[in-house]
Amino acid sequence: MGSPPATKTGHKRFGGAVLLILLGLFAWNSSCSRSRDPARPTAPADLLRHAAAAGFNLLLITLDTTRADRLGCYGYEQAETPTIDALAGRGVRFDDAVTSVPITLPSHATIMTGRYPPAIGVRDNGTYQLAEEHVTLAEILKGNGYDAVAFVASFTLDERFGLNQGFDLYEFEVGPDGRKAGGLAYERRADAVSDSAIGWLQARDESGGAGPFFMWVHYFDPHVPYDSPIGPAARFRGRPYDAEIAFVDLQLKRLLAAFDERGLRDRTLIVLVSDHGEGLFEHDEATHGIFIYETTLRVALILSCPALFDGPYRVDDRVVATVDLLPTILDLLDVPSGMLGDGQSLLAAAGSPQRAVYIETQMPLSNGCSPLYGLRRHGDKYIQAPRPEYYNLQEDPKELQNLYSRGPLELVTLKEQLAEVMDTWSGDEAGRSAARLLTDEERRRLESLGYVAGDEQSESDALPDPKDHISVINQMTEITRLMALGQEREALALAKEVAAQSEDWYDPIRMVAELHWKLGERAEALSVLEEFAEKHPSPDVLYQLARTLFFCQREAECLEKLAAAELLDAQAGAIPVLRGDVFFRQKRYQRAVEQYQRALEIDGKRFGPEARRKLRQAKQGLRGTQP
Repeated sequence: MGSPPATKTGHKRFGGAVLLILLGLFAWNSSCSRSRDPARPTAPADLLRHAAAAGFNLLLITLDTTRADRLGCYGYEQAETPTIDALAGRGVRFDDAVTSVPITLPSHATIMTGRYPPAIGVRDNGTYQLAEEHVTLAEILKGNGYDAVAFVASFTLDERFGLNQGFDLYEFEVGPDGRKAGGLAYERRADAVSDSAIGWLQARDESGGAGPFFMWVHYFDPHVPYDSPIGPAARFRGRPYDAEIAFVDLQLKRLLAAFDERGLRDRTLIVLVSDHGEGLFEHDEATHGIFIYETTLRVALILSCPALFDGPYRVDDRVVATVDLLPTILDLLDVPSGMLGDGQSLLAAAGSPQRAVYIETQMPLSNGCSPLYGLRRHGDKYIQAPRPEYYNLQEDPKELQNLYSRGPLELVTLKEQLAEVMDTWSGDEAGRSAARLLTDEERRRLESLGYVAGDEQSESDALPDPKDHISVINQMTEITRLMALGQEREALALAKEVAAQSEDWYDPIRMVAELHWKLGERAEALSVLEEFAEKHPSPDVLYQLARTLFFCQREAECLEKLAAAELLDAQAGAIPVLRGDVFFRQKRYQRAVEQYQRALEIDGKRFGPEARRKLRQAKQGLRGTQP
């Protein structure tokens, strides 16, 4: 942990002989059923013949927001995951696998770089970007003769956030049914993702493509809201989350069938991993990102390939982590790298019960709460928080008994180790440099429009513990439910209550304004947004204020707010779309055309369908004004 930043120069074997030390692998039942038969030891000689994986294709499947304990091969009786279970049936399942951060973008950044979040400076969604200086798995494989393609399902992983480095094709585009609540909630369903991946395989056949390839396929469906196409089925009544995972399994089956039809499976290493889990109201956490309990930290991790693994194996005697995937993959594929990462090859070293994986979440900062940091070992966990926590996971896997006050010797060791690890990143500007900061000129222009650009929120010991605010955070889910039921007055009352308790949090303010508007209270909606924007200008609140002014026919003020929002986020396609709407209403069609074209240039993956439709209308208007 805490290794120096990786550079893009030099090549060296990442470590260890491939598959020579698999003493920790144990066979489990032959069909990856849900039984818990005793594991039988497997001699290393039984696996040596499978060591030759050089030149194999790589299929990396990342399942967003998927709890390991909701998959059949991890023991969940109600699961409908036969495709995933079959992968484990011809592979290696890791029983104690964790992510270092239960947030989509930083978790995937760790997977792709083999570095912990503080080392690469990607700590949360939306406000961070993986810097060019960090080497990715795609770049390494591309440099070793691989084609590299990615099919991602959420704007949270859009190429602007830096994970496209090294890919020949990095595809994400929202379909007509993929626009949820705006912001980072734009997504595409698993069937569309599989369609794109299968289409690439077909195009590769037609072009006579040869040589190995790396395909990354990301499925986002288990993320809220849970609205799977198969969710209405009677068997999923009351289990919408399970229905999302089952739908992903069906679409993964289609993708793997395309590999089988082309005879690719025996020469393809398949790595399936979830980026994080989901709270499902355990520890009072509805979704994820606020806490670092096992519900969101533990992930599914399966390595599968019929030519490499002749039967089902399981590893349950050590903790492994998503930070280990890059060195493990390179080991299996016999690909050299000059990287010094934070992980270790899972196939090159025996497990140690003393190994500690770094864990964190900074998402509580956006809710006005303290971030959390910690260390996770195979048998215990320490969480540094305003009210610290220590759990013996062997005796208390649900983390119900906080043993911190008892001060066991193991806790002292972990506290000292965490302090040492975090010291290696102290003074490191990676986290701040990855977030976009305003230039002096942009700051002056923003101030000229009446807004004071605040600095990045600091981490203060005075911030409250997220455990004390989780009920307020969960009330946001209840507000959304009431809105969906058409109970606007009840939702407004609750939104006002939440906003009063969290003065610096924009989401409840947005809901208050939206509900006032739905109830016909336009002046109140504007007042709420204007007051918040004066104290906390951000691209989101300024855009929402501009949009409200547009519907109030106050176009000059709308344009002014859009100018301020654009200074904070020049890549937000919603801004030129709304500016184009202003010009279209004013019959300034040429200006409208220019704005819709700009939206397509900078943010076509989110706003492509909308911008193209409006662009056609503006061009028609332009033709109608020409002599």
